Amino acid sequence: MATTPLMTVDEFLKLPGIEELRVELINGTMVDKDNGGLIHELVKANLIQILVVWMNQHRIGIVFAGTSYRVDEHDCLIPDLSVLSNERVPVPATSDLPRGAPDLAIEVVSSETAASLRTKINLCLKHGSKSVWVIYPELRMLDIHSPDGRITQVEEDQILEDHDALPGFSTPVSAIFKGL
Repeated sequence: MATTPLMTVDEFLKLPGIEELRVELINGTMVDKDNGGLIHELVKANLIQILVVWMNQHRIGIVFAGTSYRVDEHDCLIPDLSVLSNERVPVPATSDLPRGAPDLAIEVVSSETAASLRTKINLCLKHGSKSVWVIYPELRMLDIHSPDGRITQVEEDQILEDHDALPGFSTPVSAIFKGL
């Protein structure tokens, strides 16, 4: 039985027009990243506002939306949002993708399968993420995944804190779902 050879990130990035597409490379296979719709985008917009205000006060990193990360030879992920610490941002900036997973990866669940989401969480945690936040807009809650396998569930009436990825960060979970 013949097997399809795995695509490398270098091969993936050389594909014509790949920069314009919302496509990830997971385990050497191209996977479309669907648009999540208005609720998905509102949650992202709320989080961007919350995180940018906090980052401007604490100056520990940069918030990115839809940035590709060269996680390893066969994986190139695009978290919905991510935070990269100042130490990992090259100065001067280069045109290459950040290497490894972001310090904090954030996924807003909309149409992704559970298996795909689990694979992305595991890849991020294996390759350097201090936390992965998985946000469930319909349930108005989120899970914080840690490298040690711990999953902390935080509901709408609680306060989100993540001492591993963002020491000192705190926000009401309800703020993430403002306008929904």
